[in-house]
Amino acid sequence: MSARQLRVALLIWKPRNPHAPGDVTGGLPQVLLVHEGAPPWYLPGVILRPGELLLSAAARTACALGLQLPPRHRVLATDFRRPERMTLVVDGGWTSGTDAQVAAGEFSLCHCHPTPHRRRWVASEGLDDVITRALHAALTTPPRKETRP
Repeated sequence: MSARQLRVALLIWKPRNPHAPGDVTGGLPQVLLVHEGAPPWYLPGVILRPGELLLSAAARTACALGLQLPPRHRVLATDFRRPERMTLVVDGGWTSGTDAQVAAGEFSLCHCHPTPHRRRWVASEGLDDVITRALHAALTTPPRKETRP
């Protein structure tokens, strides 16, 4: 029996209107998905290394995408469907303009991700329930403000 793994997936979305990213009157935003070789397509992510902080794993994923992790640090959804590998979906924020173009297309090799990946923006209507829940949480739940004693 293999050891259980914790996968940290990054939800990155592209709003329909970058001037009003929270406006969903025209529909939900697109979500960035990746795959290695043959599909299925999935959220970009990495396996949490022993002793690694969740935020560090999310930052490794953002680095592989050529993006910076947003200042929000929150888990949007969890996926327990595969008992050997639980997935935490972390808020990767939204992107538009040049960053959205960087995020679409072919991954380049980098020290964060040794395997090249393909990536694309997909309509939110065809996403599985975990990604849909995470997207709704990102859009409707404002991040907590940090309080200091």
